[in-house]
Amino acid sequence: MKWRTLGAVVSIAGAAPFLMSACGGGSDAPQAPVVRLCPASLDYTINFTGGGGDGELVKLQLDTTKLTWQVTYIESPIPATTGTVSPTRAGTTQSGTLTMETGLPTQKLNQCAYQLNGATLDPTRPARIFVGEGVAGGTIPGKELQFGGILGQGVVPDRTFPYYPFIGFSTLETNLANVAGSYNQLGYHEVPSQSYARLAVDSKITINADGTWQECDNTGVNAGKCQQAGSNFTPSPDGSGAFVTNNFLGQGKPTLATGPLGKGYMIVGKLRGANVPILVRTGTANATITTGIPPFADDESGISMLSPQTNVAVGSVNGEYVGVDNQFNYRTTALTGTQATLIDPFQPSQVALSRALNLDYTQTIQGLVTSTVVNASTGATPTGKFIFSGGVFGYLDQSDPTTPYFTIGSFVE
Repeated sequence: MKWRTLGAVVSIAGAAPFLMSACGGGSDAPQAPVVRLCPASLDYTINFTGGGGDGELVKLQLDTTKLTWQVTYIESPIPATTGTVSPTRAGTTQSGTLTMETGLPTQKLNQCAYQLNGATLDPTRPARIFVGEGVAGGTIPGKELQFGGILGQGVVPDRTFPYYPFIGFSTLETNLANVAGSYNQLGYHEVPSQSYARLAVDSKITINADGTWQECDNTGVNAGKCQQAGSNFTPSPDGSGAFVTNNFLGQGKPTLATGPLGKGYMIVGKLRGANVPILVRTGTANATITTGIPPFADDESGISMLSPQTNVAVGSVNGEYVGVDNQFNYRTTALTGTQATLIDPFQPSQVALSRALNLDYTQTIQGLVTSTVVNASTGATPTGKFIFSGGVFGYLDQSDPTTPYFTIGSFVE
């Protein structure tokens, strides 16, 4: 996301200098022309195709003149009706109006951020989208989930998600030969039918030009194994521009199935001269008792990011990034040398909402920068990992293995 200054959120100590520079600092010197951080206007001819933290493959459209939004769920594990498991909201759309954001530090930032009216299920937590050049990130409509189970199995406890994290791109790489390579993968999945168990995604993936591929997992039920974790990648028949793999292994065991039934959709955004692969796992379930088709539940769903296994130099990814984490909080991340700080961009002075990290660029595995939480009980033991590509990063922390923390951030400046 090609934004510029969000320096007010780098650190609380650095807030005052930023505010002065953003407002001119009282100087009478001529000010440089304001450079927009996003397109001056968007309409529905521009599609931001990407993935949701809920495992959805989504097309987002914005009209910044009419101030409207529309989300099309191309593929989805989310039931259309609460109390059921199918059909899902795949093939459906939602729409509403836009309101330009006013809660960020400068008008330059606010004019590239919008509230999606009608998208949240909690009026105290607005759904927001941050727009950059070629990328849009933030949140898409949430859903209330609940299901009574199948003969006592596959029960989904009642829970309302106000919105889901999302990142999408206006330009995609659709030639798999241009995606071939070795990648680090970080992300998270959630299993509603297992009391919303949260699972880390931490692996190496090698993709070949012919669609064959291999995944070597560091966590989950397949930890220590290297295998092709689904069918060959092929262009998805839905015409989205994504690639699909069927019978995609999850990080946990299916709730009610003898093998993996979910699918993987890989959206490869083209951003700042690089590929940014986003891989969502779309779970599935069937509660209908039909001859020859028993009920099943493999509803593990989620999102991960892939980045090339190439060395990352200290300072080469310095800047500020914006995104949403898997705790459904908006986050701005400032990276400077071997330090990083995550804060709430709408409440930058709230220390309790921040997270300070020390980064280690030694990279035993190229492209994988490890991190430790400053003043954490784990001391100097690395519990976090960063990966980078095209001005986007993925950050996974397993300080608590039962509740892995994950966020994707897009470049601001």
